[in-house]
Amino acid sequence: MQKEIEISKKIKFSRQTIALTGAGISTASGIPDFRGTNGLWKRYNPSDYAHINTFNEDPGKAWELALKLLDLAHQSEPCSAHKALTAMEEKGFLHGIITQNIDNLHQRSGSRNVINYHGSIYEAVCIDCNVLSMNQGETPPMCRICGRIMKPGYTFFGETVSSAAFLEARNLASYSDVFMVVGTSAFVQPAADLPFIAKKMALI
Repeated sequence: MQKEIEISKKIKFSRQTIALTGAGISTASGIPDFRGTNGLWKRYNPSDYAHINTFNEDPGKAWELALKLLDLAHQSEPCSAHKALTAMEEKGFLHGIITQNIDNLHQRSGSRNVINYHGSIYEAVCIDCNVLSMNQGETPPMCRICGRIMKPGYTFFGETVSSAAFLEARNLASYSDVFMVVGTSAFVQPAADLPFIAKKMALI
């Protein structure tokens, strides 16, 4: 109990509290994680369905997984953990969320300051023209400029995260007094570096 009181005091008096979230926060919403016993990678080998080389060689195969993810996102609703973070933000106790998830459940819960570190399943992008479009989920969207099949709007293996998300997330971590890690093992790089950045800066 004493530990909980100490943590609540730190959050109460923190100038900047940031949360890093991952797949574990969305499992209660009905979206399976990727690496667990019943994870998506058990059914969809990431090297076959989620690598940028797969999209370049067989975009339809990459979209098979993307449309499955979009369907899961459509069927889900924010869980109590999403809502708790939203409530913290509304009361001024949380100043930003960096999420590795692509399901937009934080935004649907009402959170405003959210960095989609790995992009969003609700978007699509043309890797030739940089055209951004909404992912309607019926068929793979086509670029209105070049006519090429657009890429799902999340980061594939073999890609780097967007520079904007990368820099903004590091900035939030660097200036945080409290950095919460929620629903993630913090295993996947470069997001895995963020807790260490926050800890290092807190010691300076």
